[in-house]
Amino acid sequence: MNTSKSIRNTLGSAICRIAVIAAACIFSSTAAYAMNCEAGEAINAHYQVSERAENAKPKTLANMVLWRRANSVAEQYPEKGITELWERNHASAIKLNRYFDAYERGIEYAPSDIKGVKSDDDWSMKTQLIADSLLAKMTLNKKTGKACEREETYTLKDKSQTVTVTWLPAYKLVKEYQREANGHTSIWSLTEKSTDSKMVNAFFDKHLNYPTTDYADIGDSESDPFIRKMINIGFIEHGSSGMYDAQGNDIGGEHHH
Repeated sequence: MNTSKSIRNTLGSAICRIAVIAAACIFSSTAAYAMNCEAGEAINAHYQVSERAENAKPKTLANMVLWRRANSVAEQYPEKGITELWERNHASAIKLNRYFDAYERGIEYAPSDIKGVKSDDDWSMKTQLIADSLLAKMTLNKKTGKACEREETYTLKDKSQTVTVTWLPAYKLVKEYQREANGHTSIWSLTEKSTDSKMVNAFFDKHLNYPTTDYADIGDSESDPFIRKMINIGFIEHGSSGMYDAQGNDIGGEHHH
């Protein structure tokens, strides 16, 4: 009887240890999964930009790929062959490298050369495609899902437009953005995303290795065929970028509301 009891006790202890280890593994796995969707983690997000006239089917206009890692964000426009890579230093100064992917060359803009991207709110529009100030003005209508799968739907209406945003708070990403105005709807839709840090880092490292010319030195570099061509097609002067409608209007910032 003592032997049988001893075996039962041993088995019971072993089962308890297995259960504790299993629970710890599940917790660890869940924690790791949750970390993967934190907003500060590396991310790659593909967007399709389309427009829909009243009572018509949507028409695809362009694609944009958002790349993000700590203190850096890139907006890649495949059809244009342009990637805009923004970096923010510890003093919150923001600089821009505009790369021309087919040429593997870039133009580097110092913080003093950049128009309209200075504040925390401007930076949020770069990293999220929508400014924090605009999101704060919107009304939360619906919440679905939990943790990494959480989705929030916001709306904002005024006399001239209706804006609807489906927001992924865990990633600080727009899933869908719709702006209805004057019988037309501009739509940005997230088609795929990845948190593969190796892929994201490889993208940034590749572009940061391209040779660049300082914007301040453009006037002294017009003998360079690349620079001359970029000037002729109007790609040297810095302009705002981010979320645009079909007419090229910047629609992600607070100043539109």
